[in-house]
Amino acid sequence: MPPLVMGSVYGALGSYGLGLVLLAVVAAAAPAFTGTGVRRTVGRRRPVAQAG
Repeated sequence: MPPLVMGSVYGALGSYGLGLVLLAVVAAAAPAFTGTGVRRTVGRRRPVAQAG
């Protein structure tokens, strides 16, 4: 997906600047989402009963 976005931005503006900014925003949002949303979801799971 990023190469398509970068190509589209370069084709429309003639510069990679905006594409790089968008890529940086996505890269910064990924750890924030992982640290909040995914952790919360994993924390809600109930442990599987152990057979034995």
